[in-house]
Amino acid sequence: MIAVWAALGIGLALVCELALGRFLPGATAYVDLLLLPLAAYALRTSQRSAMVVGCASGLLEDYWLEPRLFGLNALVKTILGWALGGLGARFDLNTWGGRLGAGASLQVLDVGLQALVRRMFGETLGPVVPATLLVRAVAGGLLTAAVLSIVNRVGASRRRPAAPARRKV
Repeated sequence: MIAVWAALGIGLALVCELALGRFLPGATAYVDLLLLPLAAYALRTSQRSAMVVGCASGLLEDYWLEPRLFGLNALVKTILGWALGGLGARFDLNTWGGRLGAGASLQVLDVGLQALVRRMFGETLGPVVPATLLVRAVAGGLLTAAVLSIVNRVGASRRRPAAPARRKV
């Protein structure tokens, strides 16, 4: 069942990313929506599932959005899933502030790791504008916190309350 939810989350994030690129092409420089399923699985489940979701979303992003260096986003998102899943297992990051910090740091680390890997493969890089990085961090943090809060609310409302225990007389 976890695999079905992961596939649905990745698919929904990919469709939203493609729609964002189609209708607001400049906005894709400020947020990576395919990091949302990664953050959700890193904070809510295990480190292993976060790595698998990160690799799958990265491969889809490489195929659909950036065909230059195939596998770059998969590698970066797998590393980010490993790191955030490890932190999420050791610390309670499934609070609003933790989600905000996790989403912001994912966006910044994604840009940094991509630049590092691209540089290792000999690609020339343009400068990273600090204002763009700041906007990306704030937008990613707020989006991650909001989406995961909604997911937690919906998940909590779907669960049935436990039946009260019967008293023996």
